[in-house]
Amino acid sequence: MAISRGKQSRVVALEAAQQAESVPNELVASPLYGVAMLKIAMELKKADARPVDELIHGVLSRMRLDEGEFRRFLESNGGLLRAIAQKRYA
Repeated sequence: MAISRGKQSRVVALEAAQQAESVPNELVASPLYGVAMLKIAMELKKADARPVDELIHGVLSRMRLDEGEFRRFLESNGGLLRAIAQKRYA
């Protein structure tokens, strides 16, 4: 039994909505957190990079993101960023 085009698109939309509900609020609230992490990681890779806390503050200021909320997000999702920072200081 084939699904018609209209029904298929509604099924896809419903599945996407269900997946969005299962994503933690931190990710839904600001998709720019991933962009901020990438920018911080790129700054860390520079030879003359400043300390991590200064980089985080600078990137978040330029992006106009709340630093407290980002740091809470970073605590639960910052494993890769921590690994890059540790490698730099090792």
